[in-house]
Amino acid sequence: MRRRLPARRTERSPDVRPSPFPLPLGSTRPFAIAHRESGTPDFWDVRYAETDYLFGTGPNAFVADAAERLPVPSRVVELGAGEARTLVWLAAQHGHRPTAVDFSAAALDGARRLARAHGVDLETVAADVRAWTPTGRSWDAAIVTFVQLLPAERQRLYRLLRAVVRPGGWILGQWFRPDHLRGNYDRVGPSTEDRMVPVEELRSAFDADRLDVCESRDVQLHEGPFLQGRAACAQLAARRGEAGVPAP
Repeated sequence: MRRRLPARRTERSPDVRPSPFPLPLGSTRPFAIAHRESGTPDFWDVRYAETDYLFGTGPNAFVADAAERLPVPSRVVELGAGEARTLVWLAAQHGHRPTAVDFSAAALDGARRLARAHGVDLETVAADVRAWTPTGRSWDAAIVTFVQLLPAERQRLYRLLRAVVRPGGWILGQWFRPDHLRGNYDRVGPSTEDRMVPVEELRSAFDADRLDVCESRDVQLHEGPFLQGRAACAQLAARRGEAGVPAP
């Protein structure tokens, strides 16, 4: 029986609350986060507490394939890391130095357990990626997988990804794309198109970087009990350039 990714939905008339971090990265205008049930830490704390390793313990398949681009050891940060399954694999298999950022305390508890089980030294940061602004730090690579935000939130996420990665570093990402709601795909992931990521949006957001991969790809997901099935995805492997100057 096909199983759905638990309750990732957008309310029809969401209340909007001001972010506790009112200035989005690179902007001087106030930023609001749409208040929806699946966009809160409490929602995900319950789900991570109910199911051990909600999305499995193995790495995201796209990131695992793309990881050959990262020099060893690299400092790698994952935004919306959940239980940090991909980061733990990158550290255990390739010797990278991982940082997991997530707003769910239960997810980060699971991440620390998984890291201990594999002998990995994992840094965890409790933060909402829609508002997090690290200061004075950069990483060699950043990854994000299936963090399905609303359009305005995604633009901030893209700026954040570029901000936290040093010039010459790597940005690796995978999302559901809009075709997932229309084609012959399994019903996992978001239920509304505004949470999907068009490839053209990625190409525009990272046009100052070298795009090794920026493509539509249909994949068979095997990532824990709730992320299984045929999916329409957008995939990105970008080498960070200076502002306005593509990476070599």
